[in-house]
Amino acid sequence: MNRCAQAVLAEFGDVVFAYGESDEYSFVLGRSAALYGRRTSKIVTSICSSFTAHYVFLWAQVMGPDTPLLAPPSFDGRAVCYPSLDNIRDYLSWRQADCHINNLYNTCFWALVHGGATAQEAHARLSVTAPCHHCVVLSQPAVST
Repeated sequence: MNRCAQAVLAEFGDVVFAYGESDEYSFVLGRSAALYGRRTSKIVTSICSSFTAHYVFLWAQVMGPDTPLLAPPSFDGRAVCYPSLDNIRDYLSWRQADCHINNLYNTCFWALVHGGATAQEAHARLSVTAPCHHCVVLSQPAVST
């Protein structure tokens, strides 16, 4: 996915920043961007199309020739025009915090499973704790990584 984002950055000079988490990527265009006359639907469809094409094109290089692509990928997109750089920073900060929370959950989940819990037990244990308490789960001897 990161290679796809790099390709989008290389292809669209008006895209000045990309941030990815899981299967979601955000692309930031500069304030002076003139790409497709700033027509949002054209920008969104072109970036989604390029990202998807690169995903297919790069699959074998990234995953290896013995790992077939089992279904055609598709990605959706939307455009948001933020009024200031502060708003963009806040959005990207939220995305980064969300990434941290998801990573912490997944780390705890797999630590519990590798420590002997079933997937259902691990999910049940984590669903009743706030993300700030997930670090406590990792520090317990039965699930240390």
